[in-house]
Amino acid sequence: MSRLRTLVAFSVCGALTANGAIAGGPFSFSNPNKLSDTFMVMTVAYALGLSSTEDNFDGAIELATSIAGAQIVAEGIKGLELERRPNGSDWKSFPSGHSAAAFSSAMFVHRRYGWKPAIIPYAMAAVTGWGRVRADAHYWHDVLGGAAVSALFTWIVVDKYDVAQNITVAATPDNIHVGFKTEF
Repeated sequence: MSRLRTLVAFSVCGALTANGAIAGGPFSFSNPNKLSDTFMVMTVAYALGLSSTEDNFDGAIELATSIAGAQIVAEGIKGLELERRPNGSDWKSFPSGHSAAAFSSAMFVHRRYGWKPAIIPYAMAAVTGWGRVRADAHYWHDVLGGAAVSALFTWIVVDKYDVAQNITVAATPDNIHVGFKTEF
């Protein structure tokens, strides 16, 4: 059954990509800004789709935590206004938030399910980064900075699927206890 899902996912993504590239839509290389937006969302959707096959929500929670942590740090660094964007629009070039979200998703898949299922989301994250650079929204080091920020959170928060759950929640009438487990 999982091979059938994978085949259907590849077919749909391939058809959408070919259709959009021909029609000048969101998958067109002539519009790199739209392309990077689309591939960022596709990378997150791919990771969320894989985690939806689990019996519980651990994977989805870890994915959301990883992306949220990376985005918070990326936006915090952007707030320091260290570098002007290549298009000159503002001083929030470093790091790339799009790349942080896309690479968080790809690294989530890698960390949780292994490197083979992560090949496709890493390719989609690379297209996201390429689109940001091609659209003059970022430099390549901004993309690498976004990937580095996402790596930090992903490798701390995400656990392999076959390892015991790493987030526990216990509630009593008076308290709520949240526990985190990680291995070094």
